[in-house]
Amino acid sequence: MDAQEVNVSIEENTKEEKIGYGDIIKQKEYMKIIISNVISRFGDSIDSLAFTWLVYAVTGSASWTAIIFALNQLPSVILQPFTGALVENMNKKRVMVSTDLIRGIVVVLLAVLYKTGVVNPLILAAFTLIISSVEAFCLPAGIAFIPKVIDKKYYAFGTSMNSTLCNISQLIGLGIAGVIIGVGGIEVAMLIDGATFFLSAFMTGMVHSTEERHEKKKVNVQDYLKGLKEGFSYIKVKRIILNFCILGVLVNAVTVPINSLQSPMAVEIFGLGSELLSVFGVALILGMSLGTVVLPYLIKKIPARVIVVGSGIIIGIGYGSFVLGRFTYGQQIPSYLLCGVISLIAGMTLSWISGVVQIQFMNSVEEQYLARSASIFNACSCAASPIMSFVVSGLALRLSVSTIFLGAATCMVAIFMIIGISGMKME
Repeated sequence: MDAQEVNVSIEENTKEEKIGYGDIIKQKEYMKIIISNVISRFGDSIDSLAFTWLVYAVTGSASWTAIIFALNQLPSVILQPFTGALVENMNKKRVMVSTDLIRGIVVVLLAVLYKTGVVNPLILAAFTLIISSVEAFCLPAGIAFIPKVIDKKYYAFGTSMNSTLCNISQLIGLGIAGVIIGVGGIEVAMLIDGATFFLSAFMTGMVHSTEERHEKKKVNVQDYLKGLKEGFSYIKVKRIILNFCILGVLVNAVTVPINSLQSPMAVEIFGLGSELLSVFGVALILGMSLGTVVLPYLIKKIPARVIVVGSGIIIGIGYGSFVLGRFTYGQQIPSYLLCGVISLIAGMTLSWISGVVQIQFMNSVEEQYLARSASIFNACSCAASPIMSFVVSGLALRLSVSTIFLGAATCMVAIFMIIGISGMKME
């Protein structure tokens, strides 16, 4: 009997070692989720450009653009820590379908209002808050739904396949967004985004899972507060999740300058225009796609903490390397090559950090705490962006873009070296 158990164990370990992307394709229900995510990401990539144009077309003000950006982040910071405890006791698939439908309706309605000339800055602000608030429910529900569709042994390759296909979808969306807006106008781009939400809702609704039909139950205020308290206590006790929260805050904080100063970087450092931003964006997404493909194989050979620390240091060095654009100032081909190579490497290593955190997060958190833990983690990560945006805007009044980049690069390298020395637990 013992010999049989040993043989079974050996067979199971062998199967785990042989898991690859082909096995993920066979997971039909999880593939439906991936398809839903790909459709949604395609719409989001079109909307990211269309909505930017919409805000500026309606307001004509850079100040309002900053306000709308802040409002878009606000619900993630304020609501998400509290939505996870509520979602935990709800039917996750229904939450995901409902939120997609609501967002689709809101986006279509906004497109119609814009076409009829009714939209004003206050309406934009209100619609932005509605969409972001709905997303605060969707994100924790989506994470908590994954264990009900796929086994843990598939997380690494499943997460990587999802990220890779979503990145490719985003790349295609960004590539054709300008054409759609140019030919059909902002409203057509937004209607396409709305349609992707409806398609995503339909595909998610087709998923069959182990989630019980009667899992949804009425939760009173006392039960909710108890679950909320348990969620925060769990994060506090579960050191690895607290580490991920700290890591998320640090990474998002240090990457704010490169996200918010892309246009000044192109002009001041490289002496070029918006075309350099296209090179930056395309190379970054390609790097992220390549990184997510190889990550599952990397995790098998290298400890998670080593991957995260090494990737963070590489990103920091790459961050500072953008200032080398001063030596290719005004020269298109050399500048494109330099920016493209740095962005490609940065995208690859950034995908390794986010991928490791996501995989280890899913492996470390008990299923009943997934929604609450994910909502708190996402809120912590998002909180750094608006705060650092104000800091960077202040620094930009006194310092050059190159100086800010070098300062951020130094901080990032130092942070990850400290993480490496401290032995922060990540798996």
